[in-house]
Amino acid sequence: MSPRYQPLSIDSSGATTTTRSSSGGIRPRSNPFYCTGCVTIFQQVYDRIAVYLPPQVEVVGYLSGGLFALGWWFFIDGVLFAQSRNAPQAIRFEDYVPGILSTLSLIIVNLIDKDTLNADDFSFSGNNVACKARAFAFVGVSMAIGAIGGALAILSLKYIIPGYTGDAFYFGIAICVQNIAIFLGSMILWFGRNSEEYSNSYPLEQDPLWRL
Repeated sequence: MSPRYQPLSIDSSGATTTTRSSSGGIRPRSNPFYCTGCVTIFQQVYDRIAVYLPPQVEVVGYLSGGLFALGWWFFIDGVLFAQSRNAPQAIRFEDYVPGILSTLSLIIVNLIDKDTLNADDFSFSGNNVACKARAFAFVGVSMAIGAIGGALAILSLKYIIPGYTGDAFYFGIAICVQNIAIFLGSMILWFGRNSEEYSNSYPLEQDPLWRL
């Protein structure tokens, strides 16, 4: 007596599955959850579009630089707007600190190469290269997160809790947008620089940031 249930065997390609018939033979069965032609079609479409797109190196540079410039533009615009409208909250030194920390964080994080995070003493000159790189990466990311937290604290303590609205509330929004934009630009630049395409285009010894 044959068992009532026979487990399915999945082909290594993932495109078809097989099941046993009542006579004991094996017949192929198409998998409804896998489209064999979709991947090929998407790859062909992407290959045609990629010819007209700029290389990843340029996209990463322009996008991260644009976010950095946009962040500082929002901050400067907020400062000038608050001064021109005689905002109830004066712009003090603590309002500049989050943006300065975000900028320093961007520099620190992007001076670290991905390979140094798991480096050994034989590949790089010096001792404990991986520990030093991880420590600098931790400091840089912590500064960025702290800057965003400081911007949110300024927004809450100086503008939300007192109940300011309208034009008086604009600088609080601008300082938050500034630090979030710089953080996003920093992450895009780091991940873009450490991708495989960037590494093939710019070896480590030819990277202008690595020379610093």
